[in-house]
This record gives sequence, C-alpha cells and structure tokens, in this order.
Amino acid sequence: MITINYDETASTPQKLSAEEIAHPDQVIEDFFDYANLQQVRGYLWEIFKTMITCSYPGLKRREMANLVYFYEQVEKLMEAIHVMHDQKNAGEER
Repeated sequence: MITINYDETASTPQKLSAEEIAHPDQVIEDFFDYANLQQVRGYLWEIFKTMITCSYPGLKRREMANLVYFYEQVEKLMEAIHVMHDQKNAGEER
C-alpha cells in the first residue's frame, strides 16, 4: 500500500466553506442532487478504469471535465463526513 505523509492541515477541511462546515449534511444533499447512486457508481468506475489503464479511451473532453468535477465533489463529501464524524465524537466525549 502506498503511504503518503501529510502535514497537519491535511486533517482539516480544505474544500468546504464555513457554511458547509457548519452544515455538512447539506454537502451530502448537494452531492446526491448532483449524482444518484447509479451515477456515482458509474463515475467511480470510469475514474478507476482510467487510472488503471493510464488512458482515456473514448472519453470526450466534456466527460473528462465531468469526472474532474465529480472528483472535487467526492473530496467535499469526504470532508463533510469527516466534520460530521468529529462533531459526533465531540458530543460523545461530553
């Protein structure tokens, strides 16, 4: 497995706005408004195939742009889930 060393800022949200940090559940809503579960699976599969084959067979420019946008949305989704997890854990420590 690849090990990557990150600095401390990597464990804090970088892509979320202050509003999104305050309401991470809205990020989840926005994510699934953008793509339903079937589309999410399709995007993930295309990203995986492209990464493994190191090629972009048959992907048009717009499709590549959509995959980049999807990646950015997944990043925000992960940060929102991280914020929710931290909030839950902070509540349990009280």
